[in-house]
Amino acid sequence: MELFNKYSKEQAEGESEILSHLKEGVEFESQLTEHQNELLFKLATEIEETAGNLERAAQLVDKLKKHLKQLKELQRVLSK
Repeated sequence: MELFNKYSKEQAEGESEILSHLKEGVEFESQLTEHQNELLFKLATEIEETAGNLERAAQLVDKLKKHLKQLKELQRVLSK
């Protein structure tokens, strides 16, 4: 009977160790998923900001082209 109790105790300890490792694995996977979601959010934010900056840059280029055209027209008129 004592041998059976010893075996049962060792088996329970082994199962406990396995469950502990499984729990650690699940926690690690959860942390990875959370980190991945944070990165995806940061990427989406950066994409939106970059797209907005690009649009503003394109508008600035258009304004500068218009201003340059006006300056050249003024120069042409004054050079006559």
